[in-house]
Amino acid sequence: MLKLIVFDLDGTLCVNPDFYRSVYSRTLEQVVSQQRGDKGSAMLQYCRETYGGKGELALSALNIPFREWAKLLCNATLDIVKPRALLNEQLRCLAAIKVVYTGSPMNMAFGILQKLGFLPAKDFDLIIGWQEPEHFPLKWTCSSFVFQAIINKFSVDASEVLAVGDTWDTDLMPAQAIGIKTAMIGNGGGTPDMRYSSVEMFLHSAMGICSV
Repeated sequence: MLKLIVFDLDGTLCVNPDFYRSVYSRTLEQVVSQQRGDKGSAMLQYCRETYGGKGELALSALNIPFREWAKLLCNATLDIVKPRALLNEQLRCLAAIKVVYTGSPMNMAFGILQKLGFLPAKDFDLIIGWQEPEHFPLKWTCSSFVFQAIINKFSVDASEVLAVGDTWDTDLMPAQAIGIKTAMIGNGGGTPDMRYSSVEMFLHSAMGICSV
């Protein structure tokens, strides 16, 4: 029986390409240019072209602490993020422990969830995001550590947990490595246990198999 679901945020609960282009991409370009000039911008372009659009990898290559980008992210407007009424309704009806695990800054994650129409502290049992003094988000390590910590915190077995995300390496592979079932949202790679076109389609399926 499914008792706990770990949701990714960016690209899973929040699907808004215009927002990520106008906020994430723009601020990443800004901080790289400010910190490392033209050479930094060239590295950013290289990372985007070489690693499937993952320009954020340039921060590590350029030794720019994530907090420098986080400052700009947390000051950016979130007005382009709009409520998702069906998602709100489905998730609130879901009889399971609900966790959000994201690489975005914690404050920004709360802001995005609020813009989506959620009451973060009420609708989710735990939200994990980047916080000081982390040099980079834990999620970027692709480690199973956080998934194991979630299991331990809520005293559930891995077989009773499902991870839901749109990126194999960070959202799903580390969870699957310790026996957690996985659901891919969208057309990402890897070998997830299930695939769905949207998180709403996943929740429609999941509502009949959850219990707490």
